[in-house]
Amino acid sequence: MEPVFAHADRLFALLGRLVRRPRRGELPSEVPDRDGIPVLWLIGDDQDGLAEQVGRALSAARPRHVPHEFVAMDEIWGHVLAERADLTPDWQRAELCRRVLAPLAKELAPARHGRDQPVRFRRFGLVNWLLEMTYTAEEPNSRHAQDMLRRLRDREIQRRPLLGFTRSPSTEVSLQGQVPWWAYLLGLHVLPLVWFRAWRVLGSEYRWLVRQPYMAPADPGTFDGFALRLTQPRWGREDPAQVGKLMINAFLEDLRRAYRRRPWRRRAHRRTAYCVAFLKGVSNDNNGRELVRSFVEVRNETGAFDPLLLVTSCGADEHEHPRVRSLTDELDPYEAWCEHLRSAGRSRGAGFWNLPVEVRAPLPDGDPGLDAQSERTSAAGRLTVDRPPAWAGRLVTTGATALALALLVGGLGCAIDAERDWRRRHCGLSRSHPDAGTLERQPTGECVGVAPHGYAFGSDDRRLKETLDAIARQNEEADRTHRETPGRPVITLVHVSAMLSSPAVDASGALAYAREQLQGAASAQRRQLDRSGENDPVLRIFPASAGSGMRFGDVVARTIERMMRTDPTIVGVTGLDESRTDTITTIIELTRVGLPMVATTPSADTLDDHSPLYYQVSPQNRREGAVAAAYAAHLAAGGDPPERTVRVLYSADPEDEYSRTLREGAVEAFRGAGFEVETRSYAPSPAPDGLSGHPGARTVGEGTCGYRGLVFFAGRSEDFQAVLSGANDACGSDPPAFLAGDDVARLGADESRRSAFPRIPYEFMDFTPGSASCDERSDLYSTMAELFPEECAQAENTSLDGHAALAFDAVNLYLKAVGRLLDSAPQLPLTAAAVWQALSRIHGDAALDGASGLIDFGGDVGRQTPLDKLISVQRVHGAERPEQVGFCGRLGGREESAWCPAPEAGGAR
Repeated sequence: MEPVFAHADRLFALLGRLVRRPRRGELPSEVPDRDGIPVLWLIGDDQDGLAEQVGRALSAARPRHVPHEFVAMDEIWGHVLAERADLTPDWQRAELCRRVLAPLAKELAPARHGRDQPVRFRRFGLVNWLLEMTYTAEEPNSRHAQDMLRRLRDREIQRRPLLGFTRSPSTEVSLQGQVPWWAYLLGLHVLPLVWFRAWRVLGSEYRWLVRQPYMAPADPGTFDGFALRLTQPRWGREDPAQVGKLMINAFLEDLRRAYRRRPWRRRAHRRTAYCVAFLKGVSNDNNGRELVRSFVEVRNETGAFDPLLLVTSCGADEHEHPRVRSLTDELDPYEAWCEHLRSAGRSRGAGFWNLPVEVRAPLPDGDPGLDAQSERTSAAGRLTVDRPPAWAGRLVTTGATALALALLVGGLGCAIDAERDWRRRHCGLSRSHPDAGTLERQPTGECVGVAPHGYAFGSDDRRLKETLDAIARQNEEADRTHRETPGRPVITLVHVSAMLSSPAVDASGALAYAREQLQGAASAQRRQLDRSGENDPVLRIFPASAGSGMRFGDVVARTIERMMRTDPTIVGVTGLDESRTDTITTIIELTRVGLPMVATTPSADTLDDHSPLYYQVSPQNRREGAVAAAYAAHLAAGGDPPERTVRVLYSADPEDEYSRTLREGAVEAFRGAGFEVETRSYAPSPAPDGLSGHPGARTVGEGTCGYRGLVFFAGRSEDFQAVLSGANDACGSDPPAFLAGDDVARLGADESRRSAFPRIPYEFMDFTPGSASCDERSDLYSTMAELFPEECAQAENTSLDGHAALAFDAVNLYLKAVGRLLDSAPQLPLTAAAVWQALSRIHGDAALDGASGLIDFGGDVGRQTPLDKLISVQRVHGAERPEQVGFCGRLGGREESAWCPAPEAGGAR
């Protein structure tokens, strides 16, 4: 019959309280801010039967058993004395410590405790392996360090299944001759060596070993050096007590890591019972008491919580405790120890952690209380621990992992969709592209916005890309110059173009004028950057695209407004192509933003009516009509054309302000000059929605055959090309006389397009002197020859349409205004309002002598277009370069043609 110990039920109740882990925090939960498990001393004789009962109770605990191991101290000490008689007593105690900890680690590590229970003893395993490497106290040979690292590398490789497989002999044999030599060498030798070197630095056990407090790891301060000391501790005269404490601390640290609760460590939350180490027969003779004292000292010296219940048994006459508590005391021994813990404060004496409990001898047979005590002991021996939290269960964890993966995949899909949507909305650019935030893809497919860093708005035109890249490089140079010379202020102009991103753009046709405007603006920027004055402003040009026909100009204006919130250097806008209703909308929106504008090619009479901030460098259409009528009168005086009649062709598009105002100005001027005038409308190509009942431009061109007067074309160059095509097919051998407005300069400047009609000569109005090339000695063209040598080498007629000259002058107009501001009020901030005020003062002696003629706003506050601005007449005959047949307006000291109309108010011949 198994012995029945008196009050064993209370002992099992105490044991249950000590192994049961609280759901929150650690033991004792009754004492806030204090963590620790006492060392339970069982004081009494004849405890072998009790130890067996404790072992069964721990194994049978529900819902899962408690990890534990029993160590017979007398037996292990006997083995140490028999096997290691060569050791001194101090080193024998260190060997005892190792031999006690090794079976404990071996018992707590296997998976039989449950898939969530095993403890990975990485630190203790490493320390134990290093200590076992050398058994002698002799001086190691010269290759000891290399042998240690080689054996350690082999150990680590064998512990990793993949690396161990690659280094196995069977793998080496099977791979020989089957893979390239470099792959064989890399996979079997180089990669494992590189991995081992990296793991010696990054591995948690390696890093811990040189940071723990025992054996002074700072000497020499590296893992290799400290590990070498552990392999030869006796020869190195290490302190055996420190070696023992290092092993204990490594063992406990592995337990601490396994029990440390973290949200991402499910297994730690499932450990609801502490590990138990039962040291049987602890005495001074077997050095068990010294071993327990080392455990307590490590706990005190590290100050860390150790999830290990250390239970010791010793005889009644072998303990050294001043007081042994009885299981029958009115105050439960555990409660008494907690009260001692509360009153101790932060002090921790030598016996602080000890909880000695008296264990009485077994009850003799026939004792009247034997059966009752047996029943109580049996009931109390059925230990219970808390169930792991449901959320930490394998099923829940698997479900949560699956849900997390699903959310991750879903989130990744959403992120990919969001990135795709971003790219779709921002012209295919990633978020990292510096221009992406200021560009938007419109429903028409056009890329609209501002691109300071060289993006070509989706265009494939190589020459346009090179132009935008040159501007982006100069913008970077401007920023760099300002950083190096802070006294040179930065001003930024946004150049708005209409056709940069149109999907219907012909790179050799309509796109060329936008490119040449940008080249003119870049040339002005280059000249300003080349200045070296300490106060000369540095200029940045931000190219912008408003879509074909300026239809998205309001979008660009709002983008500029957002940019101005973080970039106060933006002081004005240039460009604004084409005189259309959408151009007027853009002007109104930019006025709301508060930015002055200097337009390049727009010439409609009504544009300046919509904003006091609007200026232009081109003459208005009424002036162009007056010059056209005066030139036609000059021709009629010579009998060509034979009849004094004019047919005005114009676009039926109600949104085309240019065609409408040019038609009106021309009709009034021709009638004033005594011509009989008739008008014909045509549907432009492509025709806008809702426009029907009008013939196409080609049909209108065919209808000009046989007309004996002058055909004046007041429309766009692409439609004039259709008119010429119709006339060429119907009466190419006897065409009528054609005179076209300034927009046809785009056609006249393109050699390939104008050479398509060699049988039909025509004349057109131009806002520049005409026939310009990079060979000319001028500010504009000499700079263009440096910036765009390939452009200049393409043909002699580069920039014949005058767009480069007009954009060059528009930028220089701003620079002149800013320069006058800095001269008169150097401390005045360069704001958009200040620059606008300075623009109106450019007249008289302060007028700009530009590449497109003299720009003089006449000194009238309400005047926003230049007085007597240059208008020339160019004649085209096939592929030959256009020839100037006369000009009106002010161009340096040159005298205008005799047939020119009277100068505008305030002007002078």
